[in-house]
Amino acid sequence: MTSAGRAALWLLVGWLLAAEGRLVSLLTAGVPASVVALVLRALVRQQRAPSICDRPLVPERYRVADDLTQPITVVVEAAEAEA
Repeated sequence: MTSAGRAALWLLVGWLLAAEGRLVSLLTAGVPASVVALVLRALVRQQRAPSICDRPLVPERYRVADDLTQPITVVVEAAEAEA
């Protein structure tokens, strides 16, 4: 279900509960539960993200090309050596 579909469903549930006078109980239970769910989701996503230490090493041609003190001939030679 898309987020727009979920929002429409919650809107419908809210209207039905407001008609029965239970909207306040939905909000008092739903808002804290939603906040807890969002915090847990963010925590899990942050823990599952790949570490910046696990990134592969940059190839030599990129390191040479990023060094602006190197002459262009050295950069071209490094690129040709890997090709």
